[in-house]
Amino acid sequence: MKKYIALIAALFALVSCYKPYVSKVDLGVNDTRVNITWAQVKEQPLDFVFPVYSTGAWTARIVAGGDWLTIDRTSGEGNQYIKCNAQTNTLDIVRAVRMEVSNGKKTIPVYFVVSSSTLSAADIADAELDNYLI
Repeated sequence: MKKYIALIAALFALVSCYKPYVSKVDLGVNDTRVNITWAQVKEQPLDFVFPVYSTGAWTARIVAGGDWLTIDRTSGEGNQYIKCNAQTNTLDIVRAVRMEVSNGKKTIPVYFVVSSSTLSAADIADAELDNYLI
């Protein structure tokens, strides 16, 4: 009987100490650049998610580049994922899209870059990315 009382007391102590994680990030993303290899999109589209961290409302929009990248949402609240789709790269060229995530006070630019068969997206300097916005 004493064992059961001790077990219940221990469980109660664990539960009473539990504090859920609450994000204190006004607005954040994991990366401001997402490199996609040509092999990932040379024969079929690529679906992936892009996390947004926020304590409030935010917006996301593609501001430059082609329509080869689509996103499933342009706004949200709190921590959420944006589902992205990169279309097949049949032209075998380096291409980039710039998306901006904003909460009204802060704006974070994010580049999505697809490699070609001869040039890796990882080899392109950040300062040169605007040259590939197609």
